[in-house]
Amino acid sequence: MITPTDMKFHEPEDPSAHLWSETNYFSFHIPEMKLNGTIYSLFLPTLGVMTSFIHIWAGKASNHQQTLYTDGRAQLPIPVGQDLDDYSLANGLHVKVLPNNGGNRDYQLDYVGYNDSALHLTFRGLMEPYDIQDPSMDPLAQSGVATWSNTYKNGHFDMTAHVTGESRLHGKSHQVDCVSTMDHSWGARAECNINNMSWFHSSWDEDRTIHCIFMLDPHALGESCGQFMHGYVLEGDQAFGLKPGNGIAKREGLMQESLDIDVADIHDRTFNFQGLSIANNQCNAWPGLCVCHSLMEWRLDGDIGFGERQDLISLAYITSGGNVG
Repeated sequence: MITPTDMKFHEPEDPSAHLWSETNYFSFHIPEMKLNGTIYSLFLPTLGVMTSFIHIWAGKASNHQQTLYTDGRAQLPIPVGQDLDDYSLANGLHVKVLPNNGGNRDYQLDYVGYNDSALHLTFRGLMEPYDIQDPSMDPLAQSGVATWSNTYKNGHFDMTAHVTGESRLHGKSHQVDCVSTMDHSWGARAECNINNMSWFHSSWDEDRTIHCIFMLDPHALGESCGQFMHGYVLEGDQAFGLKPGNGIAKREGLMQESLDIDVADIHDRTFNFQGLSIANNQCNAWPGLCVCHSLMEWRLDGDIGFGERQDLISLAYITSGGNVG
């Protein structure tokens, strides 16, 4: 179970371990502009440093030069005396947990960047944070199946939120009103030779969201998504854990183009939904990863929704043809 204390830094298993990490991830989209934005922060508290990446793009972008906006900082100091529930960074990013909903569901995110660009976004959680280690939430945790890798053995949650506010890019403001999913994780994480994963969500307004984590083999182009690891279907304010599912992914190179997914929840209700990429980009927010990132248009029973998909692919895996140990 996730509590307000999990919005703060966690005590490292080994205070001298340089790999101990905490992450914050937020995103938003404006479907009519085919625009997707991400805000990702990686903290290394035992070293006192962190990275912070803000990427915003529209349509099909194959590199940073084709994005609308990017601000990547590889080495920022972790502010002394601040915690993850209220921190301000040297790049102009301020994130604060709001006291509403028990203090573990709502966030305010403000960022002032360069060339008259800024973000002012409120994330209001539509659910309790989904703890992939909690047997009362996740069927795989209930069955004793380990999480997708030791990366998340210490802690990880996903939470779908209603996102509202403003995205100002190079002097022009755009209103944001969407449903997206954020996450937070903590534990020791390697920078090279990392397990691959596919993390995605599809939202049909506030009525329904389906969120999934699959393993991923980027060399299996046009084939299975890989092993299902975790997920939930959110209806209203109730999240129901998903049982193992399957899917077919089609790509152009490593970049995802379409996805066809079948999953069932704990009540044996089945969901078949399809996604088509309408905006994509490649970024490297984590040193040893290539992140193929798409805004997808999703269809479920004739209804159209939107949400993002991230294929996080180990660079060591790619350059070794999958033969890494």
